[in-house]
Amino acid sequence: MKQAISMHGWCCESTFWENWKEYFQKDGWLWKNAERGYGDYEASNPAWENNDQGNMSRKKVIFCHSLGIHLVPSKILKEASDIILLNSFSRFIPNGKRGRAVRAALNGMGKHLGKPTESEMLFMFLKKAIQPYKITDCKEVPLSKRISCKGRKQLIEDFNLLIKSNELPQALSKKARVLVIQGKEDKIISPTTNDQLISDLRMHMDHPPTKWLLTSEGHIIQMPGIIKQVSEWLKLAK
Repeated sequence: MKQAISMHGWCCESTFWENWKEYFQKDGWLWKNAERGYGDYEASNPAWENNDQGNMSRKKVIFCHSLGIHLVPSKILKEASDIILLNSFSRFIPNGKRGRAVRAALNGMGKHLGKPTESEMLFMFLKKAIQPYKITDCKEVPLSKRISCKGRKQLIEDFNLLIKSNELPQALSKKARVLVIQGKEDKIISPTTNDQLISDLRMHMDHPPTKWLLTSEGHIIQMPGIIKQVSEWLKLAK
């Protein structure tokens, strides 16, 4: 059995993975989207299916975008055979002078959460995240309809988790194969933060991560063919 569980990032929804889900399901994968429940979608944390034939040579792949790796339950992380990280991070705020600027920007964003200016702030964040594409290129803008009271509480909680992130999740399986995909034009995550992720993975994992740096791609990767390329990488990964 080939299984996949996806986790979207902050200020996003499980619809982020719809194209991925469709592609992998056609290839015989059991795909489940996790959902934080910020907006109209119910929160959910899917689990791995039991495999009657045992776990040998079976794929259990986690797909994460941005903050997503920090939102995956420990049990899921422990059993992963492969991990695909799209513009993810171990520590979001870098050390040093650059870190102070990032922290100040985050504090400024946090002041708008739950206030009348919240929608405008979130829209500006998404507009920045989609660069170098335009926001109109999105089929569906995340959280464009509404944020529920429960969803806003989760949004704020996850925002604080992002600020406090400083290492890889300890439950991350050391034996898993990791593919890191980074957009060179990412306006959300700094190059220092990207480098820190690779360094932390090399220290934590039994196998060094594979890194793809995509030119002309930003925080929300829309490169044609990237899904197929990841699928091919998984077929080759042993």
